Amino acid sequence: MNKKLPNLVYSDRKGKIYVHPDLKMLGMSAHNIVVPLLDQLIKLPKASTLLYMPGYLPFGWDDSLNQVVEINNDKNKVFYPVAAMLIPGFTRLLLPAVRRFNNRTILPQWAYTAVGWSGGDFVVAATKIDNLIRQRPYFYKNLTLLRKNISMILRQFPHNRLFRHLVNCALNYNCRAAQNLFFKRWEAPLPTSPVCNSRCLGCLSLQDSECSPASHSRIDFVPSPEEIAEVAINHLRIAKEAIVSFGQGCEGEPLLQFKTIKKAIILIRRATSLGTIHLNTNGYNSEYLKELASVGLDSVRISINSFRENIYTAYYRPKGYTFNDVLKSIRIAKKSRLFTSINLLIFPGISDALSEIQILMSFLKKDYIDLIQMRNLNIDIQFYLDNMPQTKEKAIGVLNMIKLIKSKAKNVKFGYFNLPKERFRLN
Repeated sequence: MNKKLPNLVYSDRKGKIYVHPDLKMLGMSAHNIVVPLLDQLIKLPKASTLLYMPGYLPFGWDDSLNQVVEINNDKNKVFYPVAAMLIPGFTRLLLPAVRRFNNRTILPQWAYTAVGWSGGDFVVAATKIDNLIRQRPYFYKNLTLLRKNISMILRQFPHNRLFRHLVNCALNYNCRAAQNLFFKRWEAPLPTSPVCNSRCLGCLSLQDSECSPASHSRIDFVPSPEEIAEVAINHLRIAKEAIVSFGQGCEGEPLLQFKTIKKAIILIRRATSLGTIHLNTNGYNSEYLKELASVGLDSVRISINSFRENIYTAYYRPKGYTFNDVLKSIRIAKKSRLFTSINLLIFPGISDALSEIQILMSFLKKDYIDLIQMRNLNIDIQFYLDNMPQTKEKAIGVLNMIKLIKSKAKNVKFGYFNLPKERFRLN
């Protein structure tokens, strides 16, 4: 065992964090407990969040016994694992090394990342995937300005329901995209659809009763094309590196409102050619994408957790479309001259399985994808593993996966954020 490995950190039932004096940090790749490599560890990015995991037990490495040990709970002392929730722009490489002991526990929808303590700092198994610094908390501290700008917008557009919905997102859910709208910069949201044709295990806006609570409520109306256009035109004309995006965390599948979105895009482009119109989607209908591209859509991001059909279907649980429809949409989007990204939801041990990477690589060779957004999958660890097809295939590591793809698919960008069209061709 490498003596430089960080020490294990763990929590009591009140969330107080302790550093174990002897046990070393471990990580997990799917079901497998692993020893982190030093090149997998970085200092905890500023403004990341530490979480404790009730219902789980932590594992650490005992040098004196030369083995993995579990910190057991008893009636007098209850200890839980500690995990990190990374700020945007960082990809986790390992899960925390844990075991669920309470089968009724399903933790909130966060991306639980292995964390330890070394040299006076918390360290995490992660890598920086995007150099853009959007969504850093210090950009959103000026609440006085935020509220002032919200008041101005509501006076200017008193009857626009979409603006009012986004005010709630900005103030009550701390949504960075909604706050961008009122801070007049970067990417702003255009939620449109209260319904969805996927039943994602990790849906942030709607959950089955047996799952963990959704992170926020879903929009409960379909805004008119005119309401959407008002929000978009206002942002595109004045914002820095302006993007407006359909398909947000507070809605279902935007393409289910295809006619409304198409009319809205036409209205927007009649009023201004500025900025970028973007769509986040599950990609269930390629013909809709082609039509939207013809009226002014600039870019699309299609969400996928795996290029293996059985794993994709187990997570997204599609209704009325198939995995092959999603792959077709990626191809059609690129042929329609949309800047095409995939929202690749990363889960260590599954995303970096060799067969997964091989299928992805064969797809990348066809130049259908411009950007891979490597976003951490927000979900309870054991809940996800319990619902995925079981496999004994060994993973090569997320960091090795990234290095391999970069070496073989040199035209593909890696990142986290949606890009304005000014950055489409930049390396």
